[in-house]
Amino acid sequence: MGQSQSITAEIEIQASPERVRSVFMDFARYSEWSQWSFELADSGKTPSELKAGDQLKVSLKGMKFSPSVVKNSPESFQWLGSLPLVFVGQHQFNFTPSQKHPGGTTFTQREDFSGALAFLMKPGSSGSESTLANWNGFNAELKKEAEKSSS
Repeated sequence: MGQSQSITAEIEIQASPERVRSVFMDFARYSEWSQWSFELADSGKTPSELKAGDQLKVSLKGMKFSPSVVKNSPESFQWLGSLPLVFVGQHQFNFTPSQKHPGGTTFTQREDFSGALAFLMKPGSSGSESTLANWNGFNAELKKEAEKSSS
């Protein structure tokens, strides 16, 4: 039923994975440093308390949707968003100790798309390129904020 496509964006950050994750998970402060916003659908929880099945309200530079959390661990935060039968995306944010910069983080975003419209995200397509530009913008914002916070 349709195709599968994957997109990945990565950046090296001169701050520990714990520090980068702490900045990333502080959804309430996003408006201070990012064009993205994440909100908890259940205001009785904190981001660190999110577990599989919990809902988010997400705006990625104006693209709004309500994904479900798939995983929330020290190494990875993941969600699943969809337009049923048409388009499904599982998005991962990974916080890995850097192999290039001791004490730093390799922050990676990856999304696996499937469904009838997944072809819109094939490498080199306008959908893929605009998505990567958006992600790279967020990655740069996160890097700036995490490195500022760690100095």
